[in-house]
Amino acid sequence: MSLSPLPLHRRAGRFLLVARMVLTIYGGYKVRQIYGHLSGGSRRRDFYDQQHRRAARHIRDTAVRLEGLLVKACQFIGSRADVLPPEFIEVLAEMQDRVPPKPFTLIRPWIESQLGRSLEEAFAEVEEDAFAAASLAQVHRGRLHDGAVVAIKVQYPGIERVIATDLANFSFFVNLLARIERSFDFRILLEEVRTLIPLELDFENEAANARRFAANFADSPNVRFPTPVPALSCRTVMTMNYFEAIKITDLAGLARLGIDKHEVAALLTNAYIRQILEHGFFHGDPHPGNLLIQKDEHGPVLVILDLGMAKDFTPQLRVGLIRLAAAIIAQDAVSIGAAFRDLGFKTRNGRDDTFVTLGELFLGQALRAGKAYADITMVDRINDELMAALRANPIVRASSDLLLVMRVMGLLSGIGKTLDSKVDPLSVMMPFLGLPMGKAPSVPTAH
Repeated sequence: MSLSPLPLHRRAGRFLLVARMVLTIYGGYKVRQIYGHLSGGSRRRDFYDQQHRRAARHIRDTAVRLEGLLVKACQFIGSRADVLPPEFIEVLAEMQDRVPPKPFTLIRPWIESQLGRSLEEAFAEVEEDAFAAASLAQVHRGRLHDGAVVAIKVQYPGIERVIATDLANFSFFVNLLARIERSFDFRILLEEVRTLIPLELDFENEAANARRFAANFADSPNVRFPTPVPALSCRTVMTMNYFEAIKITDLAGLARLGIDKHEVAALLTNAYIRQILEHGFFHGDPHPGNLLIQKDEHGPVLVILDLGMAKDFTPQLRVGLIRLAAAIIAQDAVSIGAAFRDLGFKTRNGRDDTFVTLGELFLGQALRAGKAYADITMVDRINDELMAALRANPIVRASSDLLLVMRVMGLLSGIGKTLDSKVDPLSVMMPFLGLPMGKAPSVPTAH
C-alpha cells in the first residue's frame, strides 16, 4: 500500500512542531549536561529528574497535537518501566488509553461510507462516546441486531496521509541526529516502522491475524483474541466481540478481582514465548493498552487486542532465533556472532563484539538474573557498552524480524517490572528449545 503525504502547508506545520520538540528536548539535555559537568551536579542521582519530566511532557503535548505516529511512539516509550526514568513512565503511560477521540459527527459518516450502509442497517445501537482511542483508530461499543455486544474499531479518516507525512518528517530528523550524534543512529528502526505501519492500517489483515492467533491458542482457554464479524468489517472498520476486562497493568483492579499479579506475569510470558518459539507467528505490539485481563473460574484470562502488527517467521528464521537464544544462554561468543549473521545482521568490520553485547542486552542479562524483566542498573551498564561497541563497529544491516522480537521483549520486560514478575524466563524457554529443565544448552546446528 502506497501512502501519500498531506498537502504542503499541513506537512510544513507538522514538520515545525516536530522540529521544535526535537530541538527543545535535545537542547535541554545538552544544557543540563554542560551545567552538570561544570558544577559537579551530574553526580547526583536526581540531577536529570526535572529535565526528564519536562522532556516527557513536551513529547506528550506534541503527540496530542499531532496524533498519528508520535502517539504510537509514546505508547511504546510509556511501557518501558524497566529501562526508562519514572518521570517518562508517569507522563507518557497515559497515552496508552487516553488519546483524545474524534467526534462522532466525523466518525459516523465515515463508518457508513466504509461499510456501504447506514449505521441503523448495520447495528442495533452504537455508543457515540468512544471507550478507547489510540494512535490510528478509536473503538466504540455497539450492539448487533441479534443482541450481541460488539466493539467497533474505526480507523481515523485520512490517517494514512498523516502517517506518510510523519514518516517523512521523522526520517529527516533521524538522519540529522545520526550525523550529529553518531552513537544515536535509529535509521534501522525507522525502516522497520516503514514496513510495519501499513500492516496496522489494514484491518482485513488484522482480522486474518485474529483468526490465526485464535487457532494457534485453541488449546489454551486462558488466552483469548477478538472474533471478527466479516459482514461488518473492511480495511478501515473492524467489528468484533466485546471483552469486559481491565488493563494488565491495573494493579488495583487485579487486586479487586482477587487475581495474583505474579500469575498474570507467568501467563503473559508463556503466551509470548509460545508465539515466538513454538508458533513462529507473534503479536508485535504488546503495550499495556493492548493486553487485558479477565477472571473466570480457572483463574486469570489474557485478552490480546490490536493484532495488526504481527510477524510470521519462516521455519528457517524460527530455527535461527532458537539458535541465537541457545548461544546467548550458553555465553558462546562465536555462536552468538554466527547466529546474528545467519539472521541477516552485519557489522562494518565483520567482528562479533557488537553482536555479543547486543545479545547480552537483548536476553542474556535477564536470563542470568533469573528475571522476566531487565534490571535498570545492568541495562545502563550494557547500554553504555553497546553504544561504545556501535561507535567502534556499527551494525550496517539488521533483520527486521529480530528487531521486532527485540521490541516485543522490551515491552514485555516493562510490563514484567510493573507486575513484579517472578518468572524465570529460562525455565519457560527450555521446553521450546528442546532441552530438559535446568540443563544449559549446547548450540543447535543449522540444517
